[in-house]
Amino acid sequence: MRKLILITFVFFVLSSIIFTSCNEDIIGPKLYWYNSEGEIVQTGDTTVLLYTEYIDPGVYAEDNVSKEENIIITNDAEAILSLTSEGYLRRTGDYIITYVAEDEAGNKSEYLRNIKIRNIAEPFVNSYATSRNALHLAETTYNSSVSADTRVPGRLRFPKVYAHESADKKIYFRVNADLFDPENLSKNYSEKISFMGTKSDAETPFFKDMTYEQGVDTALSFVMLKIDAQEYEDSTGAVSVFIQGITNQTTDYPLSHIEYLTNSKTITKIVLELNVTKDGIVDRVTEVYIPND
Repeated sequence: MRKLILITFVFFVLSSIIFTSCNEDIIGPKLYWYNSEGEIVQTGDTTVLLYTEYIDPGVYAEDNVSKEENIIITNDAEAILSLTSEGYLRRTGDYIITYVAEDEAGNKSEYLRNIKIRNIAEPFVNSYATSRNALHLAETTYNSSVSADTRVPGRLRFPKVYAHESADKKIYFRVNADLFDPENLSKNYSEKISFMGTKSDAETPFFKDMTYEQGVDTALSFVMLKIDAQEYEDSTGAVSVFIQGITNQTTDYPLSHIEYLTNSKTITKIVLELNVTKDGIVDRVTEVYIPND
């Protein structure tokens, strides 16, 4: 009888060991992405505005054994994203944030969230057919690709302004133009955010609480471009000129502007109205940019 009990006990212990071994937790947690509305979505990829605070939409973790509250989730967003002292995203670009979820058994799963940081001026980034009319240069047409600044929100970069040839050299100027809305936003220039501040605070971006989609929609309501007087080097690095946007003498508002299809937010043209001063001679210049697509 004792022998039977001993055999039964040994069998029970061995069965427990085998059962435990077969049911050992070796599966890492599964992560589900939330969007900004708190809804679970298929991908964590998201686009946000330059000079806004990055707010992680969050993730939902699920494990075959551990409860959600016992799953540890970490990410490297703080190390990956470049922030200002105010906590704003300070450079455009594409970034990958790595999330690691660890269950109670030490199993880890890794997931990646792609973050795109874009300038609120992004809707105007395009290839344009450009035509130029000037007092001292012949009329001409050429293609130019307009980009958005990587650090200053609301700033567009025109890379081939006043393009021409002189002494068999191609000369052009890279000119910055800032979205400007003096009726609703700040008239005061900010080194960090140009004219994207509010009337009450020139250093706080008016779109700081907007999503990328809201920012893009708002950007397509701007009609003025402010080009402050600056000294520029030409493409050869040898010639310096002053280029200044022309303003309305009555309102002092810039004449450089954006035009849209009637009652829509479809861009039809961008017009730069400039004075280009070289060797003390002022050239009155109009450049028209028509989207190529």
